[in-house]
Amino acid sequence: MSTQDSEVDSIFEGLRSGRSREVWAEFLRLFSPVIFETCEYSSGDADQAADCFLFTCEQLSRNNFRRLLRFRPEGSAAFSTWLRVVVRNLCLDWRRKEFGRPRLFRSIARLSQLEAEVYRCRFEKGISLEDTFVSLQPHFPGLTMERLAAADWKVNQSMNSRQHWLRGTQRVRVQSMSQESSVDVMEMPANDPADPNPNQELALAAREQESRLLMALQQLSKPERLLIRLRFEQSLTLEEIARLTKLGDAQRVHRHIAAVLEKLRKNMA
Repeated sequence: MSTQDSEVDSIFEGLRSGRSREVWAEFLRLFSPVIFETCEYSSGDADQAADCFLFTCEQLSRNNFRRLLRFRPEGSAAFSTWLRVVVRNLCLDWRRKEFGRPRLFRSIARLSQLEAEVYRCRFEKGISLEDTFVSLQPHFPGLTMERLAAADWKVNQSMNSRQHWLRGTQRVRVQSMSQESSVDVMEMPANDPADPNPNQELALAAREQESRLLMALQQLSKPERLLIRLRFEQSLTLEEIARLTKLGDAQRVHRHIAAVLEKLRKNMA
């Protein structure tokens, strides 16, 4: 067990005890850099990041830290990864609280609870299918990537091209916090935008490719997935990965990553 794992276990034990406030201060000492970094990344503005950080900390400590205590150490995600996903979702909640929430399409309102949650994660929050899986797994016991990919496909099929265009435009506006617009895209006349069908076909193809990639990633071993995460999600250098994984040197790491990428290509094919 790593030092951080031991600290996380100690924090969770303390949050459930009578000294929770003292332990909460220790949690912030350890993880406030991660939380603020995610808030800053999500906002792109120092002042908004500070407000978002305060909102996030309030939400994490509400109801006797109930949101934090949902973390399951036996799950597939490390605590820091899980925390980043939770904080990113809270940043989007803060954004909707400050600037409003888009209306739900009728076709989406008729979907199942899982499909509706997939819609919120994918279209309102704009997170990847993998992060959606991490976010929803605690709320849907037995959820698999195959079931999630099927729900994602159903959501896409339930929306027409204009709805895809509207949600994509709205999500870009929400994520561009430093370039505010007073125009509500949900109020734009139907005949204003150009026909988005060609772009939406590409967008749907990209989503299908992402689903296939995610399922291919699930077929990799844990060490193989770790290499991919470190290189392409955390953007670590080959030398840094070599030190973390004890693979020797950068050239050996490069060979390992090349082999994993080739395996991914075969799995996707």
